[in-house]
Amino acid sequence: MEAPTLNLEVDDTLESEELPERKPVTFAFDEEGAIDKMPDMPDMPDNIKRVCKPCIVCSGLAVVIAVAVIAIICSSIHTIEEGNVGIYLKFGAVMDGISYPGVNFMSPITTSVKQVSIRPQTDTLQSVGTVTRDGIHTTFVDVQVISRVEVNKTIELFKRFGPDFKQALVFDRIKEELRIFCANYTVDDVYNQKFLEIVEQVRMNVISNINRLGDGDGGWVEVMNLVIPKPDIPPDIANNYKQVKVQWTEKLVAIQQQATEEIKKKTEELKAIADAKRNKAVLEIKVKERILEKEGEKNVSEINNHILKAKEENLANLEKYKLEKEAEGNKQLYTPEYVQLNVARHLHNNTKFYFSGEQGLIGGLITKIFGN
Repeated sequence: MEAPTLNLEVDDTLESEELPERKPVTFAFDEEGAIDKMPDMPDMPDNIKRVCKPCIVCSGLAVVIAVAVIAIICSSIHTIEEGNVGIYLKFGAVMDGISYPGVNFMSPITTSVKQVSIRPQTDTLQSVGTVTRDGIHTTFVDVQVISRVEVNKTIELFKRFGPDFKQALVFDRIKEELRIFCANYTVDDVYNQKFLEIVEQVRMNVISNINRLGDGDGGWVEVMNLVIPKPDIPPDIANNYKQVKVQWTEKLVAIQQQATEEIKKKTEELKAIADAKRNKAVLEIKVKERILEKEGEKNVSEINNHILKAKEENLANLEKYKLEKEAEGNKQLYTPEYVQLNVARHLHNNTKFYFSGEQGLIGGLITKIFGN
């Protein structure tokens, strides 16, 4: 391998003497970086030749050392982002200590750092294909899980499951539990009947699997929330479900119409009852008014009768009093002598008399008046 060369321009002007011109100077270096060969400087003074060689060597070494020190310092300083902790690997082996957010230092060259998130993190799983008990292929899309790692478990998780420990403990377990759930139920159960049970059952089984894989020691990874949307099913089955839903909505519409009609009938019935009650109340009021009116008429009639009766009684009393007075007067007036006189007077005025003896009507009357 050819040794590298360094081209310099040396100012030939010195205090002691002046040189007529500038000439390029070429230095040759060996593989270790030392000057292997001084340039041919026939016109350079000897004192300059003796000074240049050690100065150049020291300058080069200083530059190399400075660059190396800066590189080492830069590689040992690193920053841990907020919400993360740093795990250190020395020659590929996980160290026991962790670092927290901020500026941290580590051994250069031999040590590397990996950041692990300890704050709640939302992850969206890739599509999960499953097969139901009746052989229908379904696909769960956009399954989301919110999980959080315990700080004191990060080193053990890293040692056991590697940097992508959530994939083994959480994501793969969710896929496994979804497949197991679908394998135990029909497509109708998965899509309709038991869909609301999927999330809780899968979540509890995933937590159980995390504890089992962690040797029964809980708190490795906390599954805070799990969202499982309805799976995608074959188009023909989906179309059948759509038709069923259409019929179901039509049934709901019919039921609602029946309920509406019943409500209308009840409303009409209530209205009729209300009208009847109102009419009854009005009729009762009218009857009471008529009764009151008749009672008023009766009272007026009774009053009139009392008045008339009193009037008649008064007239009768007057007539009675008159008759009594006349009778008293007649009693005093019609004495036997007065009666005989009037009879004689009337008989005297008659021109004809018919006598039938004492047994006859006339004869008997005259006998009573005039005696024997």
